[in-house]
Amino acid sequence: MAEEKKTKDLLTGSCTTAQSLIDQNVPINSVPLYTGLFNTRVCRPSFTYNYPPGSKNVRNGGAYIVFGQVPPGGVTSGYGKSGIPAESIDLVVGRHSSANDGKGPSEDSWVDNNFGTDAARIYISRLTDIDDAFGLVSDPIVNEGKGLIARSGIGIKADGVRIIGREGVRITTGKMQGGKFGGQGEPNSLGGNISMIAPKIDLVAGNNYNNVQGVALGENTRDCLIALSENINKIYSVIATITEAQDEFNLAVARGCAKVARLGDIVSAGTIVKAKYAINIHEATYRSRLSLNTWELNYLNPKFAGTGVFPQQKYIVSPNVRTN
Repeated sequence: MAEEKKTKDLLTGSCTTAQSLIDQNVPINSVPLYTGLFNTRVCRPSFTYNYPPGSKNVRNGGAYIVFGQVPPGGVTSGYGKSGIPAESIDLVVGRHSSANDGKGPSEDSWVDNNFGTDAARIYISRLTDIDDAFGLVSDPIVNEGKGLIARSGIGIKADGVRIIGREGVRITTGKMQGGKFGGQGEPNSLGGNISMIAPKIDLVAGNNYNNVQGVALGENTRDCLIALSENINKIYSVIATITEAQDEFNLAVARGCAKVARLGDIVSAGTIVKAKYAINIHEATYRSRLSLNTWELNYLNPKFAGTGVFPQQKYIVSPNVRTN
């Protein structure tokens, strides 16, 4: 009987592996629990999550749903430490999985939220400093580099994050259209006015702002290159006219030197060439220069972007979407 009980304990409640059961010659007639095989519960070191008293903690294995006053770190972090309503929903798997060189939390330890060592999470908060909570470098000119502070926020973090939309994915900033919110339109989560017409979208690789620039607007860039090509063709035309006039003059000089024509023919050729320069070259060069100046103002000068000074102004750099 004692041997049967030992076998039953090993098969149903032990913190072991399938290989260790085989090594102990334990008869296996069903899937052993706590080995992780066939999605049975995985045996893990026993530790305690120090969930805040103002929250509810639902746990199954290494997966947690915590909701209520849930700070980004320990109970002394976040706005809830000062008694400010900052209700959150925290979906976490693999608490402190990367701690201790990937071995996870120590046996019988107590752990808090840790956005750096927890394996993956979705954090939804009514009031948080979302950039600071996830250790994100922010635009140095926005809130003195602190990023979005004291606002509602959602953070998603894992080793790999994928967003899939079978019929499209769209990232949109700014106020909703058509809402009944009064003259100022949709407010932020604190009831304040959203002053920016088009809040920026930043695509930041490497968590740094060292080389963040506005992305090129595709159609404006296309039009810019087409206009540049037209200006270059005008310059080529001027060069071709210069070459043609020079050839005519060179030919007249050659004939004069060969005594095929009189000196008057050379003078006459020079007069014709001079007229070509005045009508077809100088004027064309002047027009090309004006055209290039207009091209630069239309496409490359941010000073007039969106001002209406130049109706055809198509600055090629987006002021609202930036990346490095």
